Amino acid sequence: MKKVEFLIIGQGLAGTLLAFEMLQAGVDFKIVNSPKKSKASVVAAGMTNPLVFRRMTKSWMVDELMPVMKTTYRKLEELLSDLFYFEKNILKPLSEQEKELWLERKNNPEFDAYVGAVLDKSPNKYLTEASGYGIVNGSGYLNLVQFLSSSETFFKGKGLLLESDLVLKNDVVSFTDFQIENISADKIVFCEGYHVMHNSVFDFVKMKPVKGEVLEIYSSELSEEYILNKKCFVLPIGNQRFKVGSTYEWKDLSEQTTAAGAASICECLENLVLVDYKIEKHSAGVRPSVIDRRPILGQHPKHKNIFIFNGLGTKGVMLAPYFAKEMLRFITEENHILSPEIDVQRFLA
Repeated sequence: MKKVEFLIIGQGLAGTLLAFEMLQAGVDFKIVNSPKKSKASVVAAGMTNPLVFRRMTKSWMVDELMPVMKTTYRKLEELLSDLFYFEKNILKPLSEQEKELWLERKNNPEFDAYVGAVLDKSPNKYLTEASGYGIVNGSGYLNLVQFLSSSETFFKGKGLLLESDLVLKNDVVSFTDFQIENISADKIVFCEGYHVMHNSVFDFVKMKPVKGEVLEIYSSELSEEYILNKKCFVLPIGNQRFKVGSTYEWKDLSEQTTAAGAASICECLENLVLVDYKIEKHSAGVRPSVIDRRPILGQHPKHKNIFIFNGLGTKGVMLAPYFAKEMLRFITEENHILSPEIDVQRFLA
């Protein structure tokens, strides 16, 4: 029986980034990834947008998140000898009212890094008419499938990844040791995404998972210069292929695609661009969103060797690098205190 300090349960975005932080810090760990559980990360577009268009505000903590995100993914590209983070500006068609607000934000120094110019004319003849077209700087996307696949190969090569299922026994009064296959661990971190809903140890966490469907299309006419965003996104991923989405469904949390979901995305796409296209792929996944839209970090209130790192939701690509570092500090530094806004203990208040 090999002894390690930590088991990380789940090799989605949260578990993978926490594992890299542990590796760099010299923490003894193994990742346990269940072959039966899906990862919302491999379905997600991985887009990063520093703005909230509905109110034209900056995304939560964006000024702190963005530098850490870019530095982290660039370092991991070097480590893994791969490319998976791509910077690409967003182009947003604007109504007259949105254009006025955009120009107002552009004149505010607080928004300098993100709110770019407004174009009076469309840079792409296939875009539907608008009063203007705002450019978002600092945006881009992470190719999550590529990133997670490269990371999986890396960790397997180092003997740090197990493909297995961990079953916690509900009749255990106090968890003092965790065993799986020939591995024994003192502590455990759950990074299971929306599957934490079925984890009895964290049944007090108020998740609000949401299903999303995404199409992958081919169009020889569509420009790859920008990510388009108006009610839906059109994300260039290379070779005239684009991810288009997404839907939001709170009742049906199956991971099955639906005709209604595809129709909704196509309607939005056709209101945005006037091109011929071919649907090549249709995917669905469940985002690990939380009722208060904040990440979940921390320690179980009763079992002091059980931790959680979850709830990254729709902004996961931006949130994960920063909060993986925060999670590492919490579990390795005795006096490090988490913000109440992200601490799992907030659900017990």
